[in-house]
Amino acid sequence: MDTDLKALQKIIAAEVARREYERVTEVEEAAGGPAAGTPNLPKDLVRAYELLELESYLPSAPWVEPTVAPAAQAAGADAQQRARGLYTRLTGTPLRRVLNHPRVTGLLRRAQQRPGGATLGNLLRVVISGIVRRVPGAHRLLHLLVVLRYLPERLRDLEYHAADGNTRLRNLGLQIQDQANQSLYSQGLAIQENQVYLLERIKRLEQQVRQHRTSQPTVAAEPVIAADMPAEMYVAFEDRFRGSSEQIRERLQANVPLLQAVVLGQDRPVLDLGCGRGEWLRLLVDNNVQALGIDTNPSMVEHCRSGGLQAEVADALVYLRQQPEKSLPAVTAFHVIEHVPLSVLVELIDEALRVIRPGGLVLFETPNPENLIVGACNFYTDPTHRNPLPPALMAFMLESRGFVNVRIDRRHPADPALLLQGEDQALTQTLNRLLFGAQDYAVIGYAP
Repeated sequence: MDTDLKALQKIIAAEVARREYERVTEVEEAAGGPAAGTPNLPKDLVRAYELLELESYLPSAPWVEPTVAPAAQAAGADAQQRARGLYTRLTGTPLRRVLNHPRVTGLLRRAQQRPGGATLGNLLRVVISGIVRRVPGAHRLLHLLVVLRYLPERLRDLEYHAADGNTRLRNLGLQIQDQANQSLYSQGLAIQENQVYLLERIKRLEQQVRQHRTSQPTVAAEPVIAADMPAEMYVAFEDRFRGSSEQIRERLQANVPLLQAVVLGQDRPVLDLGCGRGEWLRLLVDNNVQALGIDTNPSMVEHCRSGGLQAEVADALVYLRQQPEKSLPAVTAFHVIEHVPLSVLVELIDEALRVIRPGGLVLFETPNPENLIVGACNFYTDPTHRNPLPPALMAFMLESRGFVNVRIDRRHPADPALLLQGEDQALTQTLNRLLFGAQDYAVIGYAP
């Protein structure tokens, strides 16, 4: 027979609506009112997969000849023949009206479709199944039993798939980690090689620049004397205005402990730029500190050598360019930096930082323009001076070029007999500091 699919669809929808109504009603009865909570998810899932009584609406299955052994086929044929004979005999009795009832014929047809045909056992199974299906909750219980029967197997499958997925994810994570580590290692090696290459290239460029500067005529100002003042005349000028050698040695005595601390165990001498008459060199040698002085004035250098000191005729900047990196423990210069232009002073600081060993120091002493008499008058007594250099400026220049722990040491105040006296202590102290305060200062920095 033909199946009306639209009618079947309406029946299924009606059955689903009925079961949903029963579920909501049960929830409301259990809660004592309208359901306000969340639905019971496992119960809904079981209801959603319940079977419907659709056998009466479906066409009968086509007969398929069973492929059984000949003996079993003969036994089945005999059983069917006996069943047909029994049915034929029963139809001749007053039970004919009962046997021709649609429900009875339906049961017989369903029993006929089971393996073995319409036997008494299949008939009993069909009857029992129909009764059980009509008991409230029995069909659901049977469905749950079937689900529970296959639940362990499904759980094992899920555990297997979960373990397999976990293993796959773990292997994938390890592969990704290995690839990332290899990539990072390759990038690290590349960066390290680039750094080495850049450092070597920078060194080569610095060497080329130094060679180029050495090969060209120097334009740097002479650290001690000007080109327009004869050497012998500047020696006489130093003797008159600089002071005696004994006075200079007394002033420089405070610098000896600084040098002794940085040259301990060093095999290279302290380099003094613009050594002049050699008072500082003599003071270092007397305190067992190796020292070498350079000056552009041959008369000054000859005076140092005649006293047994190491001194050479050379320009300060040119001499520093020729020294290896990190080779000297300290570089000093007393009353030199005020003789050179700013560009030469910056390069002088850079070269000093290059040649001084880590922990070594640079010490530049110069007139202190904070003293008004020095800055306005005494500084210009030397015609080779260019311009005063304030202490804050020199501290900034050393720090900006790379020296650390830079400090200013103000020294050599004027004669105390010149200090002003008065009742207004605040005024007199301020005037004494501005007029008779420290006449020189030293800027001291350390190589990192």
